[in-house]
Amino acid sequence: MKTVYYSLTKTAFGDVGVVWRRKNNTPDIVKICLPVANEETENIVLRSFPGAGLRSHGNVKKVCDYLLAYLAGNVKVFSFHLFDMSICTEFQRNVLNKACLIPRGMVSTYKGLAGRTGIPGGARAVGMALASNPFPLVIPCHRVIRTDGSLGGFGGGLEMKKKLLGIEGVVFNEKGKVSPQFLWL
Repeated sequence: MKTVYYSLTKTAFGDVGVVWRRKNNTPDIVKICLPVANEETENIVLRSFPGAGLRSHGNVKKVCDYLLAYLAGNVKVFSFHLFDMSICTEFQRNVLNKACLIPRGMVSTYKGLAGRTGIPGGARAVGMALASNPFPLVIPCHRVIRTDGSLGGFGGGLEMKKKLLGIEGVVFNEKGKVSPQFLWL
């Protein structure tokens, strides 16, 4: 296996890890690790990528800067050319590509996204593909919710998912569910 590196970026949620390896003298990003409660992001990275080295690279810094800008509520156009999508199955790439189409400030349901991927009745499969999204935040899996308007799951936790949607302007009703006007049809 190629040597793997990682960079850490401090965010309002905690450190976010960007894991990458060199490919033709440029970084090939293989994972973004979100902070989780009671565990250092660096430990999460090293558990998944033993022996990874802490190192910076100009293009990786651009990804880190994008993440900070996104979390500050700034909209930026982002290129996926540094992300190694080959680590995903064809089905997962299809689901992740469809998730990228959900506009900022809107949400889709797992069922709705399944329909867009051509597998009506595949909400659970879509949820599993999103659960193993290697590039959260960049690929906005947090914009996918349950049909009843509740949040469903998220690797960074439901509190983070709700805050991310709030950053994008999504409003919740008194029961903590996404208001229907934010549903992308």
